[in-house]
Amino acid sequence: MLPQPAGPALREPLRLVGAHEPGYWRGDDELAVGTDYAFSVDGGPPVPDPCSTSLPHGVHGPGRVLDEDFPWTDAAWTGAHLTRGVLLHLDITRATPEGDLDSAAALLPQAAALGVEAVELAPVAQFDPVRGPAAGVRLFAVHGPYGGPAALARFVDAAHRAGLAVVMDLPHRWAVADALGLHAFGPYAAGSRIGPRPGTAARSDTPRINLDGSGSRGPRDFLVADARRWLTSFHVDGLLLDLDVLVDRSAAPFLGELAEAVQAIGASTGRHRALLTDGRGMSDRLAGLVRELLEGRLTDPSGLIKQLSTDTANVGAPPRDAPPSLRRAYRATQRSGPVLVSELTRLPAAARALPWALADVGSRDPDPDGDDRAIMLATSLLAGTPVVLDTEHVPLGCPETSSRRLRDWTRTLLTLRAAALHDVQDDLDATAEDDVVVVRRGRTALVLVLAREPRTVDLARRLPTTSSTWGVVAAWHDATAVADGGLRVPGRGAVVLHEEPADEL
Repeated sequence: MLPQPAGPALREPLRLVGAHEPGYWRGDDELAVGTDYAFSVDGGPPVPDPCSTSLPHGVHGPGRVLDEDFPWTDAAWTGAHLTRGVLLHLDITRATPEGDLDSAAALLPQAAALGVEAVELAPVAQFDPVRGPAAGVRLFAVHGPYGGPAALARFVDAAHRAGLAVVMDLPHRWAVADALGLHAFGPYAAGSRIGPRPGTAARSDTPRINLDGSGSRGPRDFLVADARRWLTSFHVDGLLLDLDVLVDRSAAPFLGELAEAVQAIGASTGRHRALLTDGRGMSDRLAGLVRELLEGRLTDPSGLIKQLSTDTANVGAPPRDAPPSLRRAYRATQRSGPVLVSELTRLPAAARALPWALADVGSRDPDPDGDDRAIMLATSLLAGTPVVLDTEHVPLGCPETSSRRLRDWTRTLLTLRAAALHDVQDDLDATAEDDVVVVRRGRTALVLVLAREPRTVDLARRLPTTSSTWGVVAAWHDATAVADGGLRVPGRGAVVLHEEPADEL
């Protein structure tokens, strides 16, 4: 159907493509750029194309043929390997006061100066601004208030100029929501349903995507085509997946099929591409543990930190308690080449207003000096998995002294992380007493003072060595000092130490 400014819509027939693409229909003529169109299935009411790349009339209105030509300047970009990298999460609605992609792009040089390898972009798929994304998203279209597809292309091009890869979070959890009406086209949804994403305020559930039932070939093609669009048309380097939504029981898991497509795109373009997964509730355990430490809610912090040793060093393998369907999916992905990056260590954004919003709401920042955020950031140093930072802990675009100090601290930690990763296969050794947690992995150690008063740490007892000495390589507080075998740390502070042979000091 082709809506007209006046009078009834024009109707153009669709024809079955043929046996080589069973179930697919196509028009005889190609529509011109700028043409609005919709589908009428079996004479029914107009419904949007599930793969429409532009929906200027909203997620339930007709689509528009889009001209996606863009003057890319990233011909020399070859991608990034993120197996143990550090990413910075950017939520477009919160990263800047304007809340759009062009404003966020202005922050990219500052993000690159931190030493991160990539930015992880929160979902940008189009949704109803009144009902929110949980009511359904159109995967192929970029949300208009964020700037639309042209702004996304500018963002990715700017990131590559700054030396940063771009990873996009794909909101598959809401891709076949009831209100989208995809049932008119075929069995996009399975019979079962899935609840809201953990940590969100959403209360409604949505159908699961049909990846292993009758007619599942269509939904699989739908998701692969969406992934291919971002990786090719928009030069995106990686895709963040929600495993709880995509794992299926089929003999050929969809995750493996998607990985094969991503590998093929990387080979054809000469750029490394990746699929990233948060895992099954394990990605933020290290950060969550330290947050509980800071709030005084743990009775055995050293034991729990030791328990995390395997979790934070294990990359590219399914969790030990993973169901058989997830293990099959991992095996299928591994056969497709090294495109899966899994078990991210994510710093959960604090539940407080951003600096520019504080004046508007009259709120008081509970961590005005950044001490708690500095301790949280220090824990990421020892994580063997990829680390995802956020703009709550690493404020970008904020001129305040505390924000500049957190950015400098992050830059220092990421510089030291390369040396710490040499010992990533070593177990974590942790002790906790007198509000001081000492964590060691190989030749790197962290001292975290949780008390608000200064503490002196006996290094010989807490970090015993035979023929070496511990030296301070980074400290959150300038007043940190070593004297007579004791490490004096101001309250609410973090210190990074490195072990060196005594004859080298």
